Amino acid sequence: MIVLKVLGLIFWLLAVPFCMGLLPMPLLERRLRTPGVAFIAGYILLFTLFELVGIPVVLCALYNGFTILVKIFTPLALLCAMAGIFVTWKSIKGGKEYDFSLLSGLRESAWEEKLIIGLFFLLVGFQLYMAFVNASFDGDDAYYGAQALIAQQLDTLYRVNPYTGRSSPLDVRHALALFPIWEAYIGSMCGVHATIVCHSAVPLVLIPLTYVLYGQLGKTLLGKRKDLLPMFLFLIALWQVFGNISIYTTETFFLTRTWQGKSFAGNFVIPAVIWIFLCLGKEETQEKKGLWLLLTCLNFAGGASSSLAILLSCLMTAGYGVLFAFRHRKPGILIKAGLSCVPGGAYVLLYIALTHGWLVP
Repeated sequence: MIVLKVLGLIFWLLAVPFCMGLLPMPLLERRLRTPGVAFIAGYILLFTLFELVGIPVVLCALYNGFTILVKIFTPLALLCAMAGIFVTWKSIKGGKEYDFSLLSGLRESAWEEKLIIGLFFLLVGFQLYMAFVNASFDGDDAYYGAQALIAQQLDTLYRVNPYTGRSSPLDVRHALALFPIWEAYIGSMCGVHATIVCHSAVPLVLIPLTYVLYGQLGKTLLGKRKDLLPMFLFLIALWQVFGNISIYTTETFFLTRTWQGKSFAGNFVIPAVIWIFLCLGKEETQEKKGLWLLLTCLNFAGGASSSLAILLSCLMTAGYGVLFAFRHRKPGILIKAGLSCVPGGAYVLLYIALTHGWLVP
């Protein structure tokens, strides 16, 4: 039974997101068609789909909302995963090249680089071990962890007060951020208690996912100096270990509150916006449709982690869009940046309408 649950977690936390991330690969240039980018894109698309399905269910379903969400989201997620596999197969047959090798170029690297990348993996392994064995608890668990458990056991979404256990009106402040509901969904699909998913399973996936994103950031920033990438990753991992200088740093959230949406917002959503714009800003980048598509999805998917994350990502998109439009002397970049903010803008308007009482679910 435990083996089946572990396989279920691997399927829903790794296999399905990765296959979903294959969908936009043909729209990206050759250097971005890698397993790491597919993994990042998969989680962006997964949370985009989860928000698209989940928000109407949260607002409209007074009872059995979680069951309705599971019945709608599950076939759509599986369909997207299968579509990703099919699209990849077709594009490979059509002549597009993919780089499916892991740690490509490591064999040809110098022994110093291999040593440093080994130290990096040791640091990451240490972080994963500590996150799993010494799970941290804080006051927010009384809300976020409880909301995941309420969805799983009471089959309702944000309509029970987690502090008292009594029925309450829809919690409009948090209702659009479905990160705890996603964790409840993973637990429900795998037969695992929601609290175990939050504190034990999710960190084992989100911590490596974040380092994959940092790896892509490093590759983009360093350009042709790929020999510096191992040291970049090692310093990032070392910084994370010693970043607990207050309870508010992103490093503290990254390693001690990994399962909370605000941690995902600060450690994945915001860096992902920076990475996408760094890729867009490269002169040699020709195929940009996929990057703009990912940015549009990210500006909506960030709402799963925190409503503030969407506002920040859209503001960053606007700011970077202006900078790149001036740099490249292309006003069309402003139009594309504005269009990528439309889903996020709709999310923000819905949030304002709910919190100000203009829309009563």
